[in-house]
Amino acid sequence: MDWALPLLLHLLVAFIAAASLLAILFPRRPLLGVPQHWGLQLWQLALIALIGGILLANQIAVTVSLAVACYWSWRLWPRKPRPDLAQGEPMLRLAAANLLYKNIDFERMIDGVAALDADVIVLIEVTPEGREQFRRLEGGFPHALDTCAPDSLYGILILSRFPLMLRSSGIGGDPLPRHLAADIAIDGRTVTLVAIHPTNPLRISLAHRIPAEFDAVADLANGAPDDLILIGDCNAAGWSSYLQALERKTGLANDRKVRSSWPIWLPPLVRLPLDHVWVRGRATLLRAGLGPRSGSDHLPLVAEIGWRAE
Repeated sequence: MDWALPLLLHLLVAFIAAASLLAILFPRRPLLGVPQHWGLQLWQLALIALIGGILLANQIAVTVSLAVACYWSWRLWPRKPRPDLAQGEPMLRLAAANLLYKNIDFERMIDGVAALDADVIVLIEVTPEGREQFRRLEGGFPHALDTCAPDSLYGILILSRFPLMLRSSGIGGDPLPRHLAADIAIDGRTVTLVAIHPTNPLRISLAHRIPAEFDAVADLANGAPDDLILIGDCNAAGWSSYLQALERKTGLANDRKVRSSWPIWLPPLVRLPLDHVWVRGRATLLRAGLGPRSGSDHLPLVAEIGWRAE
């Protein structure tokens, strides 16, 4: 059995090296570049391989795993300073939750959404049946917009205590990605909210749409007023080439914290941070975190939004 551990080490090193090379060489190829979203896990595996290489005195394993660990350390934790969090009282408590279209436990979903105690709620993967069920919440959320259609499993629904004015929407079958954009009027202030749900790269037949979808999201953000909130299940990690490019193109910023939201049945260190919120202009991110389970494969995202004085 003296050969077993060296073999396992060689397989591990080959895996992390190949996955990292795919992430580096194909950042905008949705299928070939999909390992980039698992950068945190590749970094963890590289550290394990590095320790194994040291213990087994395998210079090649040490060199390759150290190079992979350094690359992902640079990618995951960029050297530019983190934006300062704003201080003060929240103007808006915002929540976003991917409901999982296969989830039909509507009672649990409705109770879970109500428990988030948000002023505005963005719901993703809302089926036609789900849209009807969530009408029960409209007493507390008198303003609502949605992209739900009879033949769609991936509708977006915004429920709000404040007035909404529709800006644009897309259902994913046209050049625009799945999104719903609205202006929210809050005590004489107006902030634009854009909820997005780009294609999952594991949906092989539609994955080719992803680069154009993120380009379209950037165009939506650049065409919106400066006071902007962007939120949703992005099906991409924050360090991915798509989201890094989105931030560069639009001036959007968040707190850069890793919130591992999917899938909930895996341990937190193995989950991916797919649900994100960004702000721009006078809208500020005071704090953000994940909410409790409510029957979906995602944890909900909850953010408190402030307002910066002129």
